[in-house]
Amino acid sequence: MAAVDVGSLANIGWWRSAGDGAGDGGRDLDVLVDRLVLDLRAGAGVALGFEAPLFIPRPPTPGGLNRQRLGERGRPWCAGAGAGALALGVQQATYVLSRIAAGVHPRPVVAFDPAELIAGTADLVVWEAFVSGRAKNRDAVEPHIDDARVAVAEFEARLAAGAVASDVGDVEVLNLAGAALLAVGLTDEIAMLRRPCVVVRVPDRVT
Repeated sequence: MAAVDVGSLANIGWWRSAGDGAGDGGRDLDVLVDRLVLDLRAGAGVALGFEAPLFIPRPPTPGGLNRQRLGERGRPWCAGAGAGALALGVQQATYVLSRIAAGVHPRPVVAFDPAELIAGTADLVVWEAFVSGRAKNRDAVEPHIDDARVAVAEFEARLAAGAVASDVGDVEVLNLAGAALLAVGLTDEIAMLRRPCVVVRVPDRVT
């Protein structure tokens, strides 16, 4: 399991868990990709999260435009940090996924539903990490790596419990991760543009 905290090149951070309590993190996306490629080649299922909005609402009327997603609770995709993370996240997720596509043959089966990882019907599940406000440890030595670490820990805890429920509930969406998967050749399924990712919001830290 892995997650990337997207941002400026100086602020990218990632964490990868081996699933046995051990893990490692860093700033170089190529190092992460190399490890994920080895995992996929070995037949291990991979859940890869990005701390950035990966899908946006597709409202039926103008009144639904520029509104936060259900569950964002004042941290909207369409303003401030959310809008910046969305833009950088699209490019950085596409970069990571393109490197995976180049390194894994035959191509892995990709999905957005972690249940498919549990069932063994998908090799690679893409999800959205949501770490904001008091969920962040601003005293961490490497705060961006730590954001990725706590996101992975929360995802793994839910997966171990048997289900990874999404904390954002929009149904009618445009999935930008789906666009990236199509662009890099990891899927040919156009319907992935209309499916939301699971969003895992890390709870506030107890202080």
